[in-house]
Amino acid sequence: MQNLFNTSALMSSALSTQSFQFKTFSALVLLCTFTLMSVPSYADETTSTMQTVQNRVELGGAVRMRFDYDPDRDTRKLSFDTAILNLDFYHDQFSGHIEHRFLGGAYPYEYTEHIGDVNFAKKAYLEYAVDPQQSIQVGLNQVPIGIQPYYTSTVIESLAYIAGIEDLYRVGAKYHYKQDNYDVYAAYYASNPWKGKGTSQGAYYSNQIIPADESLDNGTSYKEHDAVALQYNYSHQSGNWLSNYGISGYYARLKSKLIEDKDGHRGIYALHYGINKDRLGLKFVSLFNHIDTPYDQTTFGAYDGTFNVANKGILYSLDLNYKIPEFNVKDVHDFNVYMHYSLYDKSKKAFLDSNQLVFGSAFTYKKNLYIAAEWLFGKNSPYIGGSSYSQSLAAGGSNQWENQVNVNIGYYF
Repeated sequence: MQNLFNTSALMSSALSTQSFQFKTFSALVLLCTFTLMSVPSYADETTSTMQTVQNRVELGGAVRMRFDYDPDRDTRKLSFDTAILNLDFYHDQFSGHIEHRFLGGAYPYEYTEHIGDVNFAKKAYLEYAVDPQQSIQVGLNQVPIGIQPYYTSTVIESLAYIAGIEDLYRVGAKYHYKQDNYDVYAAYYASNPWKGKGTSQGAYYSNQIIPADESLDNGTSYKEHDAVALQYNYSHQSGNWLSNYGISGYYARLKSKLIEDKDGHRGIYALHYGINKDRLGLKFVSLFNHIDTPYDQTTFGAYDGTFNVANKGILYSLDLNYKIPEFNVKDVHDFNVYMHYSLYDKSKKAFLDSNQLVFGSAFTYKKNLYIAAEWLFGKNSPYIGGSSYSQSLAAGGSNQWENQVNVNIGYYF
């Protein structure tokens, strides 16, 4: 799918990063252990029991497999997808959360030899609950743009994810205030996450603005710095209907590693709406995306690849989910079907708009096994079919509807 390459300098950087991550991880584990050992005893047995439940360390994760079927590219593969490790600790008003992902050694990373040849952190942050209404997160945490944590019910997520907006994690501090029917987020992000290990510049979980791989045509060399994000949400209950309205804003400085490139900036303005009633759930997000640089496109990267995204346009995401409890028989739980559509309406007339349509179904078996099957349709979508991975979300790709089937099977522990 991607035309990726490897250099000794990149591998050296990746190994150095992994060493840093391991040391940070070890230090956090030791800190958590020491903290828990230092918890004082209480005379009251009930209080002591509650304290024991509250102050804890949890280790979990998942192992996921995938099945890909694409008749146009003669793809029929059952392969390893991802291994996930989670570490969470809770002590009084403090908590910490880490998630790291390991890929490689299987489709679509057949150019690597082993599981773990591609790996990166998704999140790693400390949280302090000031009181029941306020909290502060510091570290690699999710940027509050649009509906949190996801715009869709799908595994593939929306085009906004590929454009580096949905499910975006960056390094910074985030403040959250909740009161009655409304809540507010205010955040500052200093930089991209630390780079993981891979064969590409794009060794990240979220799609980040980064310098392009040398093999990418029309790539750029920008990175984001000093970003601020604000979000306001309002919830309303009317009978069995629960609705949520929200507005978000995001602004960041862009700086290129090339001296001849002028500095730029990135602005995102979003409106979102969600509604739930019994079985039915609906999410809608519209985002105005504006990247100001001397170019018409900017390079993003994640999951061991880099590609270009059109600088200006409007993104739309619509997701409809319907639960079918009649199918919850024996050990089957949370059976649901869903439909998702997203569009990137690009401002530059010469650029071809990107579309994505997903029909899917998912359920949980015996509470640990999660299975999702999705029929994916895409037009100028980097992740679907044989359209150009590197240019589809910028100038465009095959400009025809492509389709494929993906089944994701995950065991969570």
